[in-house]
Formats: sequence, structure tokens, C-alpha cells
Amino acid sequence: MAVIYLVSALVLGAALVRRSPLALYRFEAVAAAVVLGLFCWTWLAFLAVLVLPYDVGLPFVVVLCAAVGVALWSGAATPVRPLEGGRRAWAVWGVTTALVSALVVRLFWTHSLTREADGVWTAGATWADFGLHATHVNHIAAATSLPGGIPVASGERLTYPFLIDLLSGLYVNGGMSLHASLFWPGVLLALAICQLIVSTGLRLFRRISVGVLTLVLALTTGSFAGVCAAWSDWRASGLGLGAFLGNLPQDYSQDDEANAHLTNLLVDAILPQRSILLGLGVGLVVLTLVVVARETDDARLLWPAAVLVGLLPMAHPHTFIVGALLLLTVAAEAAWRTRSIPLAQLWPGVLAAVLALPQVVWQQSANGEGTGGRFRLFWQWQEGESLLGYWWANFGLLGLALLAVPVVMWRDRRVLWMAPMLVLLVITQVYAFQPFEYDNLKLIYWVLLVGGFFVAYLAVELVRRHLGFLALVLPLVVLVAIPGSLAITRDLTTEAQFASLDDIEVADWARATTPADAVFVAADRPNVPVATLAGRSLVLGYRGWLYNFNIAYGEREAAVQAAFAGRFDDPVLRAFDADYLLVSAYEDPYWGVDEAALAAYPVLWSNDTWRVYDLP
Repeated sequence: MAVIYLVSALVLGAALVRRSPLALYRFEAVAAAVVLGLFCWTWLAFLAVLVLPYDVGLPFVVVLCAAVGVALWSGAATPVRPLEGGRRAWAVWGVTTALVSALVVRLFWTHSLTREADGVWTAGATWADFGLHATHVNHIAAATSLPGGIPVASGERLTYPFLIDLLSGLYVNGGMSLHASLFWPGVLLALAICQLIVSTGLRLFRRISVGVLTLVLALTTGSFAGVCAAWSDWRASGLGLGAFLGNLPQDYSQDDEANAHLTNLLVDAILPQRSILLGLGVGLVVLTLVVVARETDDARLLWPAAVLVGLLPMAHPHTFIVGALLLLTVAAEAAWRTRSIPLAQLWPGVLAAVLALPQVVWQQSANGEGTGGRFRLFWQWQEGESLLGYWWANFGLLGLALLAVPVVMWRDRRVLWMAPMLVLLVITQVYAFQPFEYDNLKLIYWVLLVGGFFVAYLAVELVRRHLGFLALVLPLVVLVAIPGSLAITRDLTTEAQFASLDDIEVADWARATTPADAVFVAADRPNVPVATLAGRSLVLGYRGWLYNFNIAYGEREAAVQAAFAGRFDDPVLRAFDADYLLVSAYEDPYWGVDEAALAAYPVLWSNDTWRVYDLP
């Protein structure tokens, strides 16, 4: 069934693109079909299982998508847009696609919780983040209808924008392995994002080289301070360059000592933060639509863009903000140009707002605490730190180039698209949308991406005017790309065990023996196996997640400590109506495990690492 769901989504996407309101490059059409198919199918599935059980709602969605596909396929197809540059451009595209695909496929395959003979493995930032995503995926998969709670904080209603995890959860429910459910939508969307970056640069500046260079800059984002940090570590190591690169001691896209936290888009966002997959993909389709709408003065293209923007909050709220700013920019320019109220540009924005409002209200009010947004000056700048030094450590040469774009290109009509990005940059410097201000990076990535189109264009134009400028441009590009490239290299050469054989054993026991809505008390490690591999709920998930979801966890922490102390009748524990206690042989002393007190209770199940107690 999972394969049928996936094929159904891709057929829907192909049908939508076939009747696209604008001509697309062939590779752009394939990428847009993947993004729109998975996005729209998941939304339809969400609406269906919101009111129907899986075994009724999902077949209905498959039939509906088939009917829509047949209806759209029956009409005339939109003509294909010819690729500027002809065979040479196709050759550049082919080489770029082959190299990037090899990289992305390997990263997603090795990171997506691969099942090996000695356990489950991943690498890099996905070790922690996939604890959350795997819990959501398996929690959804274990149910027969859509669960409404958040499994890492039992009793709380879900506020997390979980569409991508819903998709994977339905795949697991339909028979896919956890690894495949993470890998296939992840790798398809990531490759589509790369293609859409290339096509957007090509559309804006009519040169494949601009799209390719923008893709390089996007995939190798990282804090500029990482250049010096990597140089210092290499010289101090006494190793040859190859040996050093094969065993990098840290992620050089960030440097805590320099307070530099501009992490790499690929290995620190696209891989571990799965919601950004739908966000970037849909956002790039929206960007294409609004760019063409402005170029051709065809406001009709803003309507599909508005629908996509209006559906984004459940997928990726940060990209919703980006999309709303893009629609607002088009309307503001039309008002300035015509000196009148631009109704043709405003009405699509109204539609986007109407579609988004219920989702935004739900996210802000589901747990009565909102998302934890607050005013925060200069992103992650620390008081007493040099502001210029902080900016240089994070943004470096690329930051200077971005600020120079409006000055250098002020007469170019296309520079308008820098306006919403600069507004976005200002917003991220005065307001944090979540308790961890680090998450403003999801907006800053967009600033770097769109600004990267213009920086790439200026670099290409310099080289085109005189080949000698290549001696200046190439070293600067390499310098900017070093931190992100090293971050990618590190993820390619390291691995981390996500679950041991003992972890798998207790998860299998929980899946086979306990009901899908069972609640466990456990310490707050990110990879608690009964949650990540069996989808059971926890009283206290990893506290970093709960903090960033703005969920108070003091009483939950006290409940865990009461259970570990053997006080099974403690009111603070009983308030959470937990069913089982899970104790590791290696618990942190902080939790105060009282072995003597626990010895008074029978062990329900155990292996060398885990013990399970039945709570009254």
C-alpha cells in the first residue's frame, strides 16, 4: 500500500504540472511534480484521516488522486520551455545533477536510520532530530486513525507542523520500513529542491551557470569563522590533509567559541529538520510563480501561488512567512507602479491569509502557550560581544556580497526580489519565533538562498566580461564554501548508532505487547526506543524539544523522578496516567534511580539494557 500511496502522489504531481499555467523546463517540471505531488497528496491525506480511519480515508485519497489525474491528463499539455544555452547548458546541467544526486542519495541513505546487523545507524545532526521524527512517524503508523496528541509529551495536543512526518507515518502504516519511509520522500524532495534552485537561477538570469553556482553556495552554507577554526585544527593536528579530512573533529559550519551558528543547509537542515523539505520545495515553486507573474504582468499566476502559501503553515511555518512576504512584495510594487489599489495582486493574498488562519490559530493556541516567540536583538549575539565581529564570524564574505547587491544592481528590475529578503533579515534580527532563537536560521537560509542568485549572477558576469576575473572569483567562492563543504565531508565520513540490539528488542516487545496509545515514563534521551522505534508516547520526551515547543515540563520531570524513586502512587506521577516505567541500566544520576525501592515491584520485561515495570 505504501508504494501505491507514493505512486499516487507522483501521478497527481505529474498531472498538475502537465496543466501548469506556465511553461517549465523539462527538469523543472519533474522537480515541481515531485514537490506538488507529495505536498498536495499529504494535505489530502491529512484532511481525509482527520475525519476517517486510515482504512477508509487513504483508499479514498488514492481514488480521488487518480480521478484528478485522469481529468487533468485529458486536456492539452502546457508547452515545454526550451533551455537557454542549448546543448552546452544541458551538459552543465547533466554533470551538476549527477554529482549532486550522488551526494544527496548517499547522505539520505546513510542517515535515514539504516537497519544493520548490530542496530540502527545514522550520522551527524540526524541522531538527535530523528529521535523526534521517528517518534512521530511510528506513533502515526501504530494508530488506526490520526492521533491528536504529541507523543513526546503525553496529554498535550499536537502543535508541531508534522505533514512530512504524517506522510512517512502513513508509509510505515502501509508496509514500508522506517528507513524507506524517511529515505524516499526525503531524497525525492531534496533532489527536487536542488533542481528548482538551478531552474530559478536560470529563469531570473537566463544562464545555467547562475543556477549552478547558486546551488553550490546554497549547499555549502556555513559560518565564516569555520575557515579559521578548520585551519587551526589542521595545523595543530599534525596530520596530512587527507587524514585530517577523513577524521574531522567537529562541524566547521559552526564555531561555538566565535559564537558562529550559521550551520550548513544540507546536513544541518535538509537532512535532520524534515519539515524544511516541503518548505523549501513549495517555497521555490511559489517564488517561480511570483517571478513569472511579475515578468509577464499576469496576476492570474498569483492564485496558485496563494493556495500554496496558504497551505504552508502545517508544513513549514517559516516558509509561510517567506511566501507571504513575496505576495506582499508583488502587491506593494503594483500599488507603487499604478498609484492605485492593486486588487488583482491583493485578492490572492487574501486567499492565502484565509487558508492559513486556521492553521496559525491552531499552532498558537493548541496548548495555550503559543510558539514562544519573543523580541531578541541581533539573532544570537551576546551582550558585550563585538557586533561587527559577530556578523563577520557568521556571514563573512557572503554577507558583504549580499549587502552589496542592492547597491550594485539598484537599476536592475530583478533586484526587487532582494527587498523581501532584506526585510526578512531585519525581522530575524529583532524577533525570535521560537524559544531557541537558533531556529530563525530557517528564515535566514531563505535570505542566503535568494541573495545567492544575485551574488552568483554578479560573479558570472565578472568572469564573462573578462576571464581574468576567474582568478579572483574562484578563490572567493572556495573560501566561502569551505565551512559547509567540511560539514558535508564530516557527515560523509562519520556514523552514530541510533539504536542497539537491546533497544530494538524492547521496541519490538512494546510494539507487540502494549496498546498503540500506551504511555511510558522514561528519562529524556532523544532516542528512547519505545518511542522512536515503537511509536509509544512518553510523559517526558527530550526536554530540548519540549522547550522549543514552548511546553512546560517541570511537572513531567518531577513525575519521572517520582517513578524512578519507586513512588508509583505519587500524585504528580498519577496525574499523567502513565502505563509503564522504562529504566535503563545506564541512567544519569540526575534522575535518582532508587534500585532498592524499585526492587519491591516485579519486572514486567527486561534485557541487559532495559527493564519495564507495570505502573498501577
